[in-house]
Amino acid sequence: MLFRNNYIQRIAFVKATSTVSGSIYERISKWRDYLHLREQNRQLLDENTLLRAMLPQFFYEPDTSRTFYTDTSSMRRYAFIPAKVVNNTVNRQFNIVTIDCGRNQGVAEDMAVIGPDGIVGIVYGVSEHFASVLPVINRNFKLSVKFRKNHHFGSLSWDGRSYKHATLNEIGLHAPVEIGDTIVVSGFSDSFPEGVPVGVVNKVEQKDGSFYTIEVLLATDFRRLHRVSVVEDLMKTERLELERQINEMQ
Repeated sequence: MLFRNNYIQRIAFVKATSTVSGSIYERISKWRDYLHLREQNRQLLDENTLLRAMLPQFFYEPDTSRTFYTDTSSMRRYAFIPAKVVNNTVNRQFNIVTIDCGRNQGVAEDMAVIGPDGIVGIVYGVSEHFASVLPVINRNFKLSVKFRKNHHFGSLSWDGRSYKHATLNEIGLHAPVEIGDTIVVSGFSDSFPEGVPVGVVNKVEQKDGSFYTIEVLLATDFRRLHRVSVVEDLMKTERLELERQINEMQ
């Protein structure tokens, strides 16, 4: 009654409660920012852990079985350019991811892009400071993948329904397939290193009596995508030149 019926006391009360509530809201905001920072740090830690775990497969080790003197050193096959996602869509048929690295940082078209948990997409447009990435969740994306357990390979594509899932085709009925099987990049990609995680088998259906249609739960959560790495194949030019020479001979 005192605060409601007396103007001066009411003003003092409002000021006091505003100060207290403002302090509480500020603390809540700082706590939310702290939790968000912790999540970003977790993503960075996961990405670094993934790259460290995969380092051996990113080197080329020449066969020295016919030489008398073996060289234990190995040649680096892939290099990585760290980048941050600055724009990302997940609810379109032709989604795009934009990253903050471009030609000035060594990014070029057709380079692979991977995240902390697995594949993201392929670079298809580059400016001086930015690059556009064709992600897995784009109707134009195609990639050769395989089962990690038995190396049966097929073609991965996206049907436009869910940003969490992709479709694996061309797997014959003779191949043993189980829910939870791990799918990785095959060795037939022009951009991705072999063995990069793609996802796991989520659903299996028989198609046309000869092949499975397999739904893959993608390893990358595109709604939470923040940090990525652009992959440069340091031996790609050499391989393409050799293939070009062979094709000219045929």
